[in-house]
Amino acid sequence: MTSLLKVIYYKWRFRLKYWKSPTRLPRLEQYRGKKKCLVMLAADYGNLGDVAITYAQEKFLREQLPGYEIVDVPISSTLLDLNAWRDVCTTDDIITVVGGGNMTDLYFDIELLRQMAVEAFPNNRVILFPQTMFFSETPAGRYMRKRAKKVYSEHNNLTISSRERFSFLAMKEMIPNSLLMPDIVMTLDEREPAVERKGITLCLRQDKESKVTEDYKSELEKELLQNHKLTHYDTHIGRDGLTLKAREEELHKIWSQFRSSEWVVTDRLHGMIFAFITGTPCIVLPNNNYKIEGCYSWIKECGYIHYIDNHTTIDDVISMIGKPITSNFEDVSTRIYSEFSKLLMA
Repeated sequence: MTSLLKVIYYKWRFRLKYWKSPTRLPRLEQYRGKKKCLVMLAADYGNLGDVAITYAQEKFLREQLPGYEIVDVPISSTLLDLNAWRDVCTTDDIITVVGGGNMTDLYFDIELLRQMAVEAFPNNRVILFPQTMFFSETPAGRYMRKRAKKVYSEHNNLTISSRERFSFLAMKEMIPNSLLMPDIVMTLDEREPAVERKGITLCLRQDKESKVTEDYKSELEKELLQNHKLTHYDTHIGRDGLTLKAREEELHKIWSQFRSSEWVVTDRLHGMIFAFITGTPCIVLPNNNYKIEGCYSWIKECGYIHYIDNHTTIDDVISMIGKPITSNFEDVSTRIYSEFSKLLMA
């Protein structure tokens, strides 16, 4: 559990570093005078779900804003670069912040950086791409919720969105004009129909959001191994400081693994979404929050992603493997992409 003291310490630590940062940086001068759209907090760390969000968001913006230069601003350089970006940008530039699942006191450091990015550009159009929002009923959670409401409600040209209904209802209480739309990664199409599929890929959490017990995992693997080759592949690769090239390489590696699998079994949100965009049959186990369940509603009609509840037995999971599947990817994908017109038009 995050302590309130730790949150306040980081808030002032971040602000001090920001205040001491240079107001001009030579490497940013190339953008001065250009019409641009910044992608703030771009994921350059090893969570491939967040990396995919950044990748999909930048791709979408390039398609929708042909007159703008789309600029990747890595999260690791936020505190050093923010002052200089304020100097380089004009009020005609658009500021976007990547979507994800970190508008919460659980990942309070990222939420603090998001708030700083919004405050830094009071006269620009600022767009927060779809987030999962959850602030706990702890002193730290209540403090972060209060700060979020103040920062976001006071910006005069802010568009804010959530990617599932649970967050949407909570967000509406803070910011009444909030939008509800899918995770941006769902707009991608990474299918390759000619790929031969073999075996099952297990993509299971090993962190604080996991709900699947070690006993359950062991028993599931034991049962699956009787008839299938298993491959383990997590969406977190444990590396930081990834270049743009390295990010894309890692994304294409995991998408290739999913495309070559007969089935994926996962309790990761982007394990489910990667299965959707690669056209891979998938069984989705619950985790300890509502991110998966809420986002599943956007793609449940695709025909090959199956979300199970807490009462589904291992035998039930095994019995799903090999059952005939259908694919309604095109219709679902088209509907999802069209939702994002609201974000730019708001």
